[in-house]
Amino acid sequence: MKALVTADARINIQFFDLDPMNIVWHGNYAKYFEIGRCALLSKIDYDYAAMQASGYAWPVIDMHIRYYRSLVLGQQAKITAGVTEWENRLKVSYVISDIETGKKITTGHTVHVALDMRNKEMLWETPPILREKLSPYLR
Repeated sequence: MKALVTADARINIQFFDLDPMNIVWHGNYAKYFEIGRCALLSKIDYDYAAMQASGYAWPVIDMHIRYYRSLVLGQQAKITAGVTEWENRLKVSYVISDIETGKKITTGHTVHVALDMRNKEMLWETPPILREKLSPYLR
């Protein structure tokens, strides 16, 4: 993944995330992406509390997931999340890999747009606050 900035998070696969076939249910990968995205947003000092204070929300408007292998009970995985686009929209790309083997499990991305919380209008340009938070990595 070629990203401006990345952050990692670790997960341990729990029983409640499994489907009847004893593999992680596909819908839980969105939750794992969120875990990685939270680590990334914290790294750039723009977590959900900071977003709210800035007056913007960044809803997901598109998500893509590609599955290579299944995650199973007790497996330790690393989620790497990175900012891969920040002009006019925010695109966060993800790689989920097995901690023990390093093998790629899943890749994907989410696309977000800024939403002005005062009027609930979607913005077509990145607000200055995101550029400010990313500025240390733009050098």
